[in-house]
Amino acid sequence: MFCKNCGKEIDDKADICIYCGVSTKSWQEKAGETVKKTNGFGIAGFVVSLVSLWLGVYFCIASVVGLVLSIVAMVKRKSCTSCNGLAVAGLVLGIISLAIWGLSWMIAGGAMISNFIS
Repeated sequence: MFCKNCGKEIDDKADICIYCGVSTKSWQEKAGETVKKTNGFGIAGFVVSLVSLWLGVYFCIASVVGLVLSIVAMVKRKSCTSCNGLAVAGLVLGIISLAIWGLSWMIAGGAMISNFIS
């Protein structure tokens, strides 16, 4: 972000401008704004994990992608204020989907191998 007093670029998390010493919190309070960061990975992880419950038939790829996106969202949850619950839900759905479809593929693969051998 940029300092509203001197115009120089400062860190987004800075409470005070390092160049002119003006507080950045007063800008947000005066404007009545609260800085909200949405956890986009949480949304994506949830959606992909939800869809993977039906798309797991395609070798569990969607389940793994949803699980990875949800894990990234869990790592980023401290810096985001919104959609963190979707990250947790995506993680749970991803694990459930991977377990269901992974087990299904192992059973199907075992049956195919046993039919091929006999």
